[in-house]
Amino acid sequence: MQQNKLESWLTIGTNISVLLGLILLIYELNQNNELVKIQLEQSRSDTFVAWQRDIALNDHVAPIFAKMKRGSINLSEMDIDTLNDVEYERFLALAVARFYDYETLFAQYQRGFVSDEYWDGRIVGPIKEWDKIWLKLFKYDVIAARRDFIEEIKRIRKSP
Repeated sequence: MQQNKLESWLTIGTNISVLLGLILLIYELNQNNELVKIQLEQSRSDTFVAWQRDIALNDHVAPIFAKMKRGSINLSEMDIDTLNDVEYERFLALAVARFYDYETLFAQYQRGFVSDEYWDGRIVGPIKEWDKIWLKLFKYDVIAARRDFIEEIKRIRKSP
């Protein structure tokens, strides 16, 4: 009888320990998830800053944007036809890089690592502008790794 009581208390203690362990594990996973989100946000910020720095400081990139932007503010109004062959290839490489950047960001958005607020407030507008350029430069089906990103671009294109 005494041994049954001891076994019962040991079982209860073990179950409580397991429960506490699971609670701590869940807490650690949530902290890790937040850390990943912060790292992804920092990475997005670093990419954007590097992009702007390239435009401002790169002797090959800034002149391309300056040449195409004459009199226009929006990216989609830029005149690609003003570029010579070398400038066109450089701009094409930049446009493809932006496509892949946004495609990767969309994958993060789908997985919950990018908030709706960030996606709608900071990403949809630039994608809408780049879409007009991308359509002039290449076919999405050839370049896209994710069919759902193409569908998202089409959704964005139709939005006001």
